[in-house]
Amino acid sequence: MKLKVKISTLMASDKSPLGSVEDRLVRIPQELRANLGLETGRFLSLPDKNGGYINLQIVRAYQEDRKKNSMSAYISKSTYDLLEISKIMLSGIKPVDDILIGCDPEFFLINANTKNIISASHFFPHYGDVGSDVGLAEVRPRPALKEKELSNNIHMLLKEAHNHINNRISHRKQPIKMVAASCINGSAAGFHIHFGLPAHLLLRQVDPTRNFMIDVLDYYIGISSILPEGSEDFRRRSAFYGRYGKPGDHRHDLLTLEYRVPGGHLLRHPVLSSGLIAISIVVMKDLLSRMKMYSDNFERPDMFREYNDLRNMYPRLPDKEKIYAAITSPNINAASEYADEILEDLIRMTGFDENRYAIADYFSYFVDISNGKNRYNSDIETNWRLRENEGQQRQMAVL
Repeated sequence: MKLKVKISTLMASDKSPLGSVEDRLVRIPQELRANLGLETGRFLSLPDKNGGYINLQIVRAYQEDRKKNSMSAYISKSTYDLLEISKIMLSGIKPVDDILIGCDPEFFLINANTKNIISASHFFPHYGDVGSDVGLAEVRPRPALKEKELSNNIHMLLKEAHNHINNRISHRKQPIKMVAASCINGSAAGFHIHFGLPAHLLLRQVDPTRNFMIDVLDYYIGISSILPEGSEDFRRRSAFYGRYGKPGDHRHDLLTLEYRVPGGHLLRHPVLSSGLIAISIVVMKDLLSRMKMYSDNFERPDMFREYNDLRNMYPRLPDKEKIYAAITSPNINAASEYADEILEDLIRMTGFDENRYAIADYFSYFVDISNGKNRYNSDIETNWRLRENEGQQRQMAVL
């Protein structure tokens, strides 16, 4: 499938209301989509200059671009500069049939002397691959098909944030640390997971099928995500006020499903980030596969009318009330009771073999801290080896 690709000035971060999100999109006019048999919401894999691929989500073209040329696809200049355009013109592109996963982990900037939070807005713009969100720093890596690719993208952006802070003009005299935690002094940080899903699961504002999917994510991803936090970093999940970070917390739009239960604690170390990403990939792949089979390729959404219908697919699924209580508890006693069963189920799921090592390391860490071994501290720069003297080139698997 060959494709002509052009730069759209309307997709520049400083012009589009979507900001840097435009760098993750390919805008294709309706006429060209129809000609190529492509649907909005799907992803295309385009060759980059490093021998790999960049995955871009198909959305509608801007009217102004469509009028110029309705038979070309449009991307931002930032994305264009990364792609091997000659390969796209000659050998074409391929739709992505796998689950695309992304995330936007948040972290704190802390004055090492006073322990006070410093607003990330002093250093980073609201939009951008490294940005500021209500005072928190946030990395927004390009989505990927594989855990390792997404984890490496996170590391690259953390390194960029570290260098930017070190070369700062503002607050030069303050010793600033990059700190990973789910909650500090009443401020909560998340490690939200984004899933690229079939468009029909995202189009409707209220969809019982999608809500049932979230119930499954709460058990397998939500409970797993709080195990490393223990009773040390519990305030985000157990606060009485607000829905943020609680079971069921999610957002969706025409691009992705955003699962918002996991907290910023998981950015403490590559083992935790990689493990969470791997668990999320496996659970979503397995969930879509089973739902597709049970509903005749989603032609019969009435197969999922109530919570008990999910137990036809996942017999070990606890009552919703028990999942809620386990995640929101200030301790992880209840969550720990499910850990073995969750891991046993993950081992049987679609896609586990590809992600077995990241998942095994994640649960091994939980076993170690349960047996009294030291937890990872909150120092992102040390644990991710961002400082020059700790080696820029590091293998994620050996950290």
